[in-house]
Amino acid sequence: MKTKYIFVLLFILVTNGMAHAEDNSSASTATRLEPIVVTSSRVEKGLSAVAASVSVVTEEEIKRSDAKTVPDALKDLQGIYAYDATGVGAGGTLNMRGFYGGMSSHQLVLVDGIPQNKGKDKLVNWDLIPINNIERIEVMRGPASSLYGDNAMSGVINIITKKPSSAPHAGVFFSYGTYATQNYASYFSGEFNSLGYYMGVSSRLTNGFREHGDYENIQAYGKIDYSINDEHNLKLNFDYSVKTQGAFPWSLSAAQIAQNRRQARPGAENDSTGADKFSMDLTHNWGLGSSSNLETIFYYRFDGMESFYTRGASQNTTREQIEAENTFGLPVRLKTVSEILGMNHSFVIGTDLERNDFDYEQNNAPFQNRRGAPTASYAVVKSMVGPYLQDEIRVLEALKVICGVRYDWIKFNFDDRRLPSNSKNKLMSKVTPSCGVVWAYQKDSELYGNIGRAFRSPTIGQMFTYGSSANINLLPEEAINYEIGVRHRFNERLKTSVSVYWMKVSNEIWYDNASRQYQNYGRTFHDGMELSADFKVADPLTIFGNYTYTRAVDDSDGVLKNKFLVNVPINKGTIGMNIYTELGFKAYVASTWVGKAYIDSANVDVLGHYNTLDAKISYKYKWLEAFVAAYNIFDKEYNSSGYKSARINYFTPEPGRTFEVGVSGEF
Repeated sequence: MKTKYIFVLLFILVTNGMAHAEDNSSASTATRLEPIVVTSSRVEKGLSAVAASVSVVTEEEIKRSDAKTVPDALKDLQGIYAYDATGVGAGGTLNMRGFYGGMSSHQLVLVDGIPQNKGKDKLVNWDLIPINNIERIEVMRGPASSLYGDNAMSGVINIITKKPSSAPHAGVFFSYGTYATQNYASYFSGEFNSLGYYMGVSSRLTNGFREHGDYENIQAYGKIDYSINDEHNLKLNFDYSVKTQGAFPWSLSAAQIAQNRRQARPGAENDSTGADKFSMDLTHNWGLGSSSNLETIFYYRFDGMESFYTRGASQNTTREQIEAENTFGLPVRLKTVSEILGMNHSFVIGTDLERNDFDYEQNNAPFQNRRGAPTASYAVVKSMVGPYLQDEIRVLEALKVICGVRYDWIKFNFDDRRLPSNSKNKLMSKVTPSCGVVWAYQKDSELYGNIGRAFRSPTIGQMFTYGSSANINLLPEEAINYEIGVRHRFNERLKTSVSVYWMKVSNEIWYDNASRQYQNYGRTFHDGMELSADFKVADPLTIFGNYTYTRAVDDSDGVLKNKFLVNVPINKGTIGMNIYTELGFKAYVASTWVGKAYIDSANVDVLGHYNTLDAKISYKYKWLEAFVAAYNIFDKEYNSSGYKSARINYFTPEPGRTFEVGVSGEF
């Protein structure tokens, strides 16, 4: 397997070089701006200095695809499998590099560098991140624990929010679609002397694809940027979101789907959830001369939820769940550049401090969502300290070596308020080094490789709060990853990328149906290949495509050795085109094919393959733009995930054909 990958990479690299040599005489001299990323080093770097597989999704690309959530915006990228189990198109789950994203996740999610994964389950409320406030999204695939620590095992997703504009600017947006789905948004931005501002509000309402799944949210967000002087700058970000939702649809049996794929799980018709989120962060940038910069951030995030969840088909089994999570953080980072032994060194030194307070209560609620007797009451405090160091060494003008190391110390304090004898403490620590090299062998083309270790601590839920399923003895997951890749531009019209990786994981956490408890699964092996290409056929037309091969298997001794992990598609591919004319007409078409996956560890039962086609057409005249979009145009009936319980297969059905029309204006 490894040999096959290496031959493919060498073949592409050689043929790319030949094609470039043949095209030198006709190459355009147009100037291109290199994509800027901060995720790979926590400071702004050009993509050519990154020794990892990285994609950047711009604001224009988000608008072009009509994405409503971050998973929407990323679903057509190589190496990512996105699906939405909420039935209202407002949530979404991401699978990266063979890690199933059902009840938890293995990628770190940041907004302007601030962690967003919740302590309880490491999931992210994607619907509470305003898509209208995003300038770009950076996706770095592969482990990044040497820089970011816990949970950065399959990759890092960094969402960069919009900056204040230099001149007064405002915009509005409205759309209406299938299932009475409505989207509203407005913003205004500008600058007054040394103070820049950006303020916005947005809202989404829908009846949802699944029954009893009505949903509504409203969000307010903003940014204030104040330049004190040439050396000091302050930035304040804030957002507040609140949502209400009916029944979470859950999975259905194959028989139920055949009967009515839009139905909610029987007994859930009176379920409901209310949630709110508030976050703010204050950043101070201090320029220390021409070669150093010190950045200090204080952030706070509150995630609250109250839900009524019916465990069976009877209202007598309804439970009330109340969650409150407060997160405080203080990252400090120093960047400095110096020359040592004739080579340029760019150091990034810092530490992350974070405290997460999670409070949980559960009560019986058998009388139409009225509170009954308490059944659980917990409080968990997670404390983390993570110092790190990264050095980028310019060995030659075209050759850079990037090495880093991080130490993470994590402590859990679990307080069971109903049964104090169950209260426990858990301490874990890890050292995670990494090293990479990037060689810019010609303009806009790089060959890179990296090796790194990663770890992921168990979630609060897996260790403490999932009742009898919880397991205090869980060990952190650990991994070592090897990766090589190439980013190559044939000419001004065609660019390509290829990456190949091998990742060995130990102690991967899985739910064991036999013991009905979370256990360390043992050894697993994740390897794969990710390819992408962009071809500008002519000025108005660009064709893009990508392919992902993922092999995530059990690597432990026993009957399941070499069996594929569940809900991880082995193959995925996307092909599409963008049309943009000076007359204001734009069109976007993308077709995505997802191959089969398995829903059981023995690889007997299959989650079938499927293909979807999405399209959006828009026309802009002066400050006004109107559009029409269609999703799953061929009305394909498919399921995005599944599991097997008591010899019954359950699946999560996805919507058929849907439409949306909308209008926006910028002033």
